[in-house]
Amino acid sequence: MFAHRRGHTDGGSSTLELVIGFPVVLTLVLVIVNTALWWHARDTAMAAAQEGVRTGRAYGAHVGDGRATALSFARAVGDGVLISPAVSTSGSNAQTVVVRVSGRSVSLVPFLHFTVVQVARGPVERFTTPGNAS
Repeated sequence: MFAHRRGHTDGGSSTLELVIGFPVVLTLVLVIVNTALWWHARDTAMAAAQEGVRTGRAYGAHVGDGRATALSFARAVGDGVLISPAVSTSGSNAQTVVVRVSGRSVSLVPFLHFTVVQVARGPVERFTTPGNAS
């Protein structure tokens, strides 16, 4: 009755392959998705920093205007992707505005936190006369 199975020696190997292979595949998928989420949070932080620089470098604007714009942009656009955004600005020399946006990206794996930091800078707009371009 069981004579045809006697030569079959790989009994249970499919189950063993599944038990070993499935966690590896699942981990690989989680790493890919976490990388995509980190990349998206990074792009969001860079967009917020650039928006802050755009506002802060305008003629007559204050560096604090750029900070407020970057923070509101990061909170609005990065909602759910960029966690706890923080913005710092510099540019007191009145020639360059620097906006730094930092935060954490969302993670699907518990206790795995990725930090995101992006910096954008640009010259402050100002009026010059034809003979005084400096």
